[in-house]
This record gives sequence, structure tokens and C-alpha cells, in this order.
Amino acid sequence: MTKQKVLFATIPPRREVPDEVPEFAEFSELFEVVVYPLIDVEQFRKALQTDLSDIAAVYITKAFFKHKFNDFIDYLPPTVKVVALPHVGSDRYDVEKIKSRGIKMCNIGDAPSSDVADVALSLALSTFRFTTFWDHAFRESGGDIIKMKSLMGSTDVDSKTGMPLEAPEDRRFWSKHATLGGKFMDSPKGKVAALVGFGSIGKEIAIRLWAIGMKIVYTKRSELTNAELAQLPFAPVYYPTLDEMLPNTDLLVLAVPHTPQTVNLINERTIQLCKKGIRIVNIGRGTAIDEDVLFKALDDGTVNSVGLDVFQHEPHIDKRYLTRHDVTIAPHVGPFTRDNYHYVAVRTMDNIKNILLNGGDGICPI
Repeated sequence: MTKQKVLFATIPPRREVPDEVPEFAEFSELFEVVVYPLIDVEQFRKALQTDLSDIAAVYITKAFFKHKFNDFIDYLPPTVKVVALPHVGSDRYDVEKIKSRGIKMCNIGDAPSSDVADVALSLALSTFRFTTFWDHAFRESGGDIIKMKSLMGSTDVDSKTGMPLEAPEDRRFWSKHATLGGKFMDSPKGKVAALVGFGSIGKEIAIRLWAIGMKIVYTKRSELTNAELAQLPFAPVYYPTLDEMLPNTDLLVLAVPHTPQTVNLINERTIQLCKKGIRIVNIGRGTAIDEDVLFKALDDGTVNSVGLDVFQHEPHIDKRYLTRHDVTIAPHVGPFTRDNYHYVAVRTMDNIKNILLNGGDGICPI
């Protein structure tokens, strides 16, 4: 019996095949794995009509980040039944056009949720305790604890470096002046953490924030069902709209995908609704925040501090972030763990097996 073919496009010398996971051996027994170079767009288009004219599935690889997958949709052979994404976001793909050709699409669903939530927790803690600033400054000082303590209670920052200046002696009474460059150092315990987006990632984040003593509220298109609430170790408070939630929020966590509805959720209007000194974490999509509005709010104290793993204009980052002590930044590394990439590969292969072997819609259909 002829095996169905699964395409892995690669950019040499990289070989983007998940053969490091044990489950790939079984996958290779079930299907013919076709590794094909994607160097030139026109050449690859021709290959889809010739050498690759009988493929049954496309396993999305990094090659389709350098060369947009949308540029190849019209050239996919009619034998293609599934396009499998080894990630969550589908905004870079013309999903409707792909589906209009009778091709099913799948992503990895909740596979990276725990790992992304861990990073969100780290960012959240840093917005309260400035842990990443202290790590950087302590190293730069050569390990000078006394110099670090002299920054506690400070109200000003260096106009050139953006880093906190030493506190005057009359502000080194820390029970009264727990500030760093004019921003407050607080405990998250007892504060209100508000989630925008309460899917699998949002729930994992909420569990972690609840575990450190925060009160959890959320907003989403529909309130959690009783069955969903029963799976949580706490009872989160639901707000029908972001506008209603913001005035009661100490920490805002954005865990939303990129859609027309989520672009610039934080804008000139919504920032005015925020409680003074709000903290913001974003691990969803960078487009959820108008960054010019954010910088202004950081400057005037509307926003105390932020933690970001995503940015408005990725892969580029606004250089203003680099000279702020009240911002913790990470280069979009939420899902980057060995464990996650194992889960990702297995979930993607399971999606393909479900469709090609069982005639299903995929484990995680889009």
C-alpha cells in the first residue's frame, strides 16, 4: 500500500524535521516524509505542480516564515488534505482561502499553555518587584549591595540612560518610600489580576497568579460555564467588558490572539479608564497595545510598570524599551522549552494522523 506523503519544506542546511522525538519514528512508518528545499519561490511553486504534486499534508516549518505560505496556496496540488501548524497563531495564513480549497487546518491548541504561563508569571512578578532590573543593575555594579540599596526610595532617573538615580537620604526610610525611580515596589499578594482572554493560556496564567495570592477577574466574549469553573481551584469574577474591568485592576494580563477586535485594546481611551499605577503584562500579540500610548502612560505614572514578551512591530522593537527600568522585556520566548517543542511535534503529527488516517477534522482544528 502506498504511503501518503507529508511535506517538510526546509531552507538548507537546516533540516526541519522533528526526528529528535521518539514519536517521529512511528510517524515515518505511517507516512512518506518528503523533505524538500524551499530556496526560490518560483522554483518551489513549480515543484508543487511536479515533484510534490501528490503530497497529502503540509507540516509548516520555518521555511514558510521566510517565504510566506500564502504565496503558495494557489499552487498546492489537489491531493493536499491538511495544513498543520506547529504553533497556535494562524493570523499569518489566509485561512479562509485554504479552507475554500477543501483543505483542513490545525494548530497545536493548548500545547504551549503551561510554558507561556510560566513566562507570564515571571513578567508579572517583575512588574511588582523589578526583579529583572535588580539582576541587571547588580551585575553592572560589580555586585555592590550598598550601591543597590541606595537606589531604593529614588524618585528620578538619569535623563541619558533612563536608569534610577540614587535616593536622597531623607527618602531612604523604606516603609514610607518603597520606590525605584519614582515607580512603586509592591507585593502582588491581595492585588487584583485581570485577564483579557481566558482560554487555555489565560487559565494557566490565572492559576499561577492566584497561587501567589492575587484575586482573579477576567473578561471574554462569554462567561465561563459551570463545568469550566469547576475545573479551577478558585472562582474568578467575570466582567462583560474591558471598560468595566479596567478601573478595578492592579495587574492587566493580555492573552489574546491577533484579530481586528484585539488590535490596540490599550489605546488613548482605554488607558484613561485604568486605575492609577496599573501594571500590564502582554504575552498574546504585540498589536494589542498602542505603544506610543503605553510610553506616555509610563512617563506620567498612569502605568507603573510593564512586562512584555511580544511587541507591536515584531520582529522589530521600539528602542525606547531598552532604556527604561520600569519595563521587563523578553524576545517572544513564551513557548521556548525542550518540553514544549516535544509536545508541539507530537500534537502536529497527531493532527495529521487524525485527518489522513482516521478521516477526522484534526485534534485541534482551526
